[in-house]
Amino acid sequence: MPAIRTVLAALVAGAALGIYLQRFAGWPTFLAVAIGAVMVVFILLVAASLSDDDAAADAAWRAAAPDLAGRDPGRNPAEPSRDASGGEAS
Repeated sequence: MPAIRTVLAALVAGAALGIYLQRFAGWPTFLAVAIGAVMVVFILLVAASLSDDDAAADAAWRAAAPDLAGRDPGRNPAEPSRDASGGEAS
């Protein structure tokens, strides 16, 4: 979830675009409001994708799906991996 400041900035930018399109460009009000709302949604999607929690999200992903992360959570990464016969895997 984006910060409240980001949400407010997106709302202000969307409202400003909608007002500009309706007042100065002469667009119908429903189109100006729709374009402003699309801009708000786009800004919020970009803000959510650029969040500051990348390390926490990566750690959570690796903990939830160790088979996809390429290692066992209980295995020491410094030890060589072993195959089913007990020999070292190549």
